[in-house]
Formats: sequence, C-alpha cells, structure tokens
Amino acid sequence: MDIFAGAGGLGEGFEAYRGGGRFHVALSAEMDRHAVQTLRTRAFFRSFPSGEAPASYYDYVQGARAAPWCGKTEHLWKAADQRVCQVELGRPDHDRYLDQRIEHVARQAARQGQPWVLVGGPPCQAFSLVGRARNRGIAGYLPETDGRHFLYQHYLHILARHRPAAFVLENVKGILSSRVGGAHIFREIFEQLERPGGADGPRYRIEPIVQRPNHAWQPSDFIVRSELLGMPQKRHRVILLGVLEDVGKSLVPLEEGLPDVALRDVVAALPKVRSSLTGDIISSWRDFSVRSLDECVSIAEKVDSGTAACLRESAAAAWTGGELTTGARWLPCAKATNLPAHLRQLMEDPRMDGILQHETRAHMASDLLRYAYVSAFAAAHDRSPRGALEFPERLYPNHKNWSASNHFIDRFKAQRWNAPSSTITSHLAKDGHYFIHPDPSQMRSLTVREAARLQTFPDNFFFEGPGGAQRRQVGNAVPPWLGHQIAGIVHRLLN
Repeated sequence: MDIFAGAGGLGEGFEAYRGGGRFHVALSAEMDRHAVQTLRTRAFFRSFPSGEAPASYYDYVQGARAAPWCGKTEHLWKAADQRVCQVELGRPDHDRYLDQRIEHVARQAARQGQPWVLVGGPPCQAFSLVGRARNRGIAGYLPETDGRHFLYQHYLHILARHRPAAFVLENVKGILSSRVGGAHIFREIFEQLERPGGADGPRYRIEPIVQRPNHAWQPSDFIVRSELLGMPQKRHRVILLGVLEDVGKSLVPLEEGLPDVALRDVVAALPKVRSSLTGDIISSWRDFSVRSLDECVSIAEKVDSGTAACLRESAAAAWTGGELTTGARWLPCAKATNLPAHLRQLMEDPRMDGILQHETRAHMASDLLRYAYVSAFAAAHDRSPRGALEFPERLYPNHKNWSASNHFIDRFKAQRWNAPSSTITSHLAKDGHYFIHPDPSQMRSLTVREAARLQTFPDNFFFEGPGGAQRRQVGNAVPPWLGHQIAGIVHRLLN
C-alpha cells in the first residue's frame, strides 16, 4: 500500500520486481487530483500481464481515444479505480476513510497468508533546505506550528494499528538536519518508527539499505545516492526500511557500484525538439536559432572564448540541421533504444513505435539566449556559469534577486551530456531554468519525457493533467529503479 503516492514511482518499482516473486499495489492514496488520475491510468495498465495491455490503452495515451478501456475491459478499469483513492491526510473524515480501506486490504492479505508492505514519502517541503530557507523569510514562522513536519505521524498510526510486515519511508536528506523546537526531528521520527504505538505496539528493526562501514549506525548512513546505484541522476534521499522484529532474516544491503549512467545514455536518442516563444510564433526555427546563436557568439566572445567556440559549432549545426518541431503528446519516431542494460527491461516497451509526452514549453526570447549561452558554457567548462564574472551582463535577467551583490548564481543551470543529471525536482514545473537541455541549438528546458527517463519511468507511463501538473508529478516522484531495488531487499527479507 502506497500513501503520499504522488505519481506512484515507488509502487511502480515494486510492481516491476520479478526476482522469484512479485508485489501488487493493492491501494494508492494521494491528495493531488492530477496524480490520482495518473495512478488510476497506471493501475489499469498494471491489471494486465507484462506486454498484454490492450490496444485501447496505447490509443488513449497517444491521444486517439477518450478513455484507456473499451467495453470488454471496463470491469478492469473499475477495479483499478478501486485501488486508488484521493485523500488529504490530516482531515478526520479522510483519515477515517483511508483507515477503512487499509483495514479491508490488510484483512484480505491475512486471509491469503500474504505479508503486506507500507510504502511512501510524506511531502518534504518543510524538511528540504530550499523549503527551510523560504520559511525563514516568513514573518513569525515557527517550525513546531507547521503541520508538514508531522505528516509522518500518519505512518505511525498505520503501523501501530495495521502492523504491516515492513515499511519504506522516503524523504529529502534535509530531514537529517531539520530542527523542531530546537531538537533534531530525525532522531524522534526514527525512535517512533521503531516503536509505533508505544509499549503495546509492534516493534520494527530499521537498517540502512546501502552497505555502510561496520559501525553503529548514524543518520547519514540512511542517505541513498542514486547515481551510485545505476541511476542517470544525482538524487540523494533518506530511505528508512523497517521490518517487524519477529522476521528472522537479516537485511542484505545494496552495494554502490553499478555502472555510471550519464544523461546521454537515456536522453540523447530522443528526437530533437525546440522551444516555442511566449506570445509569438516562430515561422522558421532554423533562421531564428542561427540568428540567436550568432548573437550569443558576439556576446560570449567578450567574456569566454571556449563558450563562443561551442556556440559557433551549434550555429553551424542548426543551419545544416533543418527545421525542428516543438514535439507532441505522441511523437512517432524510431525506437530510442540506447538504454543501459539494467534499465532496459524496466523502461522500454517493444510495442511502442514513438515517444510519449516529448513536448517543449514556451520561453521568453531573452531566456532562449540565456539557455543557449549556459548550455554552451557547460559544454566548454563541464559546469554552469556562476556569478557576475561568468554570466555576461547583456544576459542578466530583470529579476529582483539579480543584483550587484546577489547574482542568484545557480538560477540558470544546464545539464551535461557526460554526467548524471542534477536532482529532478518539482521546480521543473516552474520556469525550467534549473533544467536546461545540453544542446545549445535546441534552446530549451527538459521535456516531461526526458525528465521521466532521468527518473527511470517506463516509456509507456503516462502522466495525466496539464503540462505543469505532469512536470510536478515527475519532479516529486521516487524513481522506479530505486523502488525496484528496494523491492528486492524487502522480498528477500519476507520470502
């Protein structure tokens, strides 16, 4: 059962596990309505054995029909709908409703003699470093009055009352240093998760899921570095895995050391697309991009010769490369099958002869110049420009936080072809400045599908809602590949 499920990345990884057994997501609970729609659509897809989803699903995600089910599969759609609920935990009526749903599924599992697992990640805005910095700017803000610090208590209630065989709790690493009432909250959370319900409640053993030096655990041991586990993304998150103490098997941790996966490995084979322009129409992208890149060359020549050289190459490539489109919900194309072997089975779908949700967003013309400059600088220097000395004055944004004393030095950040991406976050839904595509000639931020690939979502996974909602779901998700590896640990513990 997956609570605070978001788009369902953690559950997706569990469902995809096939190591001598399998998991089934019996219930997903989420507050956001677009994420709930995504969960329903995916629950329907998962109703069928691997490779046997109906043509109606593929027609739907490509935009060719209004619903993913047809007459003979309507009963499976209704059953999938029953496995998803939209609830806002903390509201008494919603809490009671979810309790009833969990009780029903837990009893079913008990009748079948099957263990069940609680997974999920409470919203992290109150724990994240960015969220805490934002909160400090709010007059009169007190952490102890911010209910987001205590959403983990819903976990405690479920653990104490329903006693799952194991649980997985995911959150940002800022939770390790977060203080409430002057005390570190992580220690309190950890101790309560070990003994939910107090003396009369179940007792859980919590251990790091990644191999650590042989010493008494410390909070940093629970940080999982995804890029060391075969992910194409630098994503550091705290993972707490608890198992009932009467389960005798010892946890076999993951070993950091899978082959490095760079952004190029999962994104480069996708079709090239280009930005659209806010409030205007670009009649010829080739002409527009060459003019823009030439302008960037003249700007860069005065401050950085390496960046200028990269921009000249991009301008030449744009002239010979022809026109680009802004992408689409469904883009027919040759199969983009350059994925690393360990991700191929999870992410590829041989039934698809195109790519989903590979569509760009619109940007201001001035931002397109900045995107071209930043991605060329990153190609030349293996990092994005920082501060006034590296960012040309002609490209300074008209922003209140951009001043002589505070240049908001990481406001524009390009991804790099030969390295894992930076952490995909919900900021992807805002302006795209932190997620600039590495090709200067495309002058854009990442598409939903590119971000989803960096998060290791399958290519047949469809995110519901408008573009901003899709990006937010991708950014907030737990990567399915990480969920898949955690599922292997849990299966070995419980089998």
